[in-house]
Amino acid sequence: MAEPASLGPVWTIVLAAGGGTRFGGRKQFFDLGGEPLVAHPVAAASPASDGIVVVTPAVADVTPAVAEQAAGGAAGRAYHTTWTPPPGVRIVDGGATRAQSVRAGLAGVPLDAGIIVITDAAHPLATAALYRRVVDEVRAGADAAVPGLQLTEVVKQARPVAGPGGAGARLVAGASLAREEHRLVQTPHAFRADLLRAAHARADEAVEDSAMVAAAGGQVVIVPGEPANIHVTTPDELAMARLLLTHVRSGGEHDEFGAGRVHAVR
Repeated sequence: MAEPASLGPVWTIVLAAGGGTRFGGRKQFFDLGGEPLVAHPVAAASPASDGIVVVTPAVADVTPAVAEQAAGGAAGRAYHTTWTPPPGVRIVDGGATRAQSVRAGLAGVPLDAGIIVITDAAHPLATAALYRRVVDEVRAGADAAVPGLQLTEVVKQARPVAGPGGAGARLVAGASLAREEHRLVQTPHAFRADLLRAAHARADEAVEDSAMVAAAGGQVVIVPGEPANIHVTTPDELAMARLLLTHVRSGGEHDEFGAGRVHAVR
């Protein structure tokens, strides 16, 4: 972990270039409270950011059936075919993989940025306070900061085995993971810009940027996450996000295990 230092500007990269394979369409453009999902992280990140880059696909497409499912039967209001970002927000085309999209976003961030935040349209309910929390942790000296939730359910290892008589595979439970040693990690993630750029320069592909920074020797600090900051990957989760939106907008969201309690991981 670095000593606290005066870092440069904060830039946020919002990843919104995915194809929505599990969702059934590009979920980043589906409606949440009158705006597409992608608009929500842009708005929440703005108070903590000096600049924002949104990484989008070249084409936004969706089938009418998926639109109707996501809208709960109100096709035509479910999907935004156009979105005008706020003034000053930069738009860049994404790549074929997440890592390529992150690097496309990095190319749009000025070289004088001191902190880079990475988030995605799939976490539309993260609050402005959560963005400030991860940024403040890096300003205080962390190499990177991510929000995490304590596990409340039993998490088991699982392995596939053949069913009776060689019929279809099924899962068999193995060991239980120690809940106190694990966290469910959300976005946004904040990084020292130099360490994030260096990690991407050394690695070909990565699903998760904080793992790259940790593998390069950086210390990633876990700060309190937000229970309502769900990961929208299916139409059912979008419906849940719509129910939670009023709670978040009313200021009812709070961090999970108290401000200032952090866990460092490598």
